[in-house]
Amino acid sequence: MKKNFRKVLAMATVMTTVISLAACSQKTVPETVGKESEEKQEGLTETGAETVTGEKITLRLAHSQSPEHLIHKTAENFSKLVSEKSGGTIQIDLFPGETMGTSAEMADACSAGDVDFYIASTGQYTQRYKPFSIIEAFYMFRDRDHLFRFYESESFEKLKEGLAENCHVHILAPVYYGAREMTTSKKPLKTPEDFKGLKMRAANEPLPIAAIEALGGTPTPVAYNETYLALQQGVADGQENPPMSILAMKFYEVQDYLNLSDHQYQMMNIFMSDACKQKVSEEQLAILTEAAEEAASQHNERAIEEEQVAIQELSEHLEVVETDKAAFAEMMKPMYEKFSGEWLEGMYEDIQAIR
Repeated sequence: MKKNFRKVLAMATVMTTVISLAACSQKTVPETVGKESEEKQEGLTETGAETVTGEKITLRLAHSQSPEHLIHKTAENFSKLVSEKSGGTIQIDLFPGETMGTSAEMADACSAGDVDFYIASTGQYTQRYKPFSIIEAFYMFRDRDHLFRFYESESFEKLKEGLAENCHVHILAPVYYGAREMTTSKKPLKTPEDFKGLKMRAANEPLPIAAIEALGGTPTPVAYNETYLALQQGVADGQENPPMSILAMKFYEVQDYLNLSDHQYQMMNIFMSDACKQKVSEEQLAILTEAAEEAASQHNERAIEEEQVAIQELSEHLEVVETDKAAFAEMMKPMYEKFSGEWLEGMYEDIQAIR
């Protein structure tokens, strides 16, 4: 997997270099710039970025969302803020839409330091740090406010520390992804009875697979960027994602119902690799952290607004269905018991006690 990722990384780097050279060939470069560049060659790393003793460094950020998605717009804002706050000495190149590989490959690449930043949920890391899977559990959070308060709690800080130690990635800032809803073809999901036998697309992770099984459905692991085709061809009868993603990926074209299940209130995170943290100076790290937090704050305000707009737009294509959330949540309790041994002691109780 890592070998394949490195091939993609090499190709992306070549393309970025070609584009940069093409742009530069149209500009007049003063002789002093060339001489200055020669003097700095000794400070360059294998990727062409300067070390912490140099003046300029180029970093890479990857994610799975399309360029139209708010996540990518936030990535662009983060890159812009970093450039502004660093006086142009830190540049972040963006690679959206799984151009750097699948979600699993990008997560591995961030842990290995081949990618400096990765925006995603914690789902890709739960196999290596299982306690974090608790936040991916269906109906773990009562509502969006409950989710936001958790991300400001000591419980979250404990999970962050464990994630950094086990997966070699650091969460710079959480960004609101949305309340995940279920879309289906052929039939609506009003009660758990309607879920029985349903082939539901699932991320290839233990917890969402177990959740779909607990509801009586058949989990169908499919890569995110292959979900549309799976729905179109009937490989899966439905899928679950936040409204903005359903809209951006045009899943409404191959589905009939938008079931407002609110089964998971979810954050994504701006992850930074441990390797990136080690190669930047303390000043640069402060700039990256400040920019990430500022970009996340702006994102969260916009995401809450756009979530409702997306639901309204989807209602023009899909029949909107109110599901029996209490009944669905009750179906999750046996699954909690199954996974409780992987969670930090008392974490479930701590989360539920947040008011």
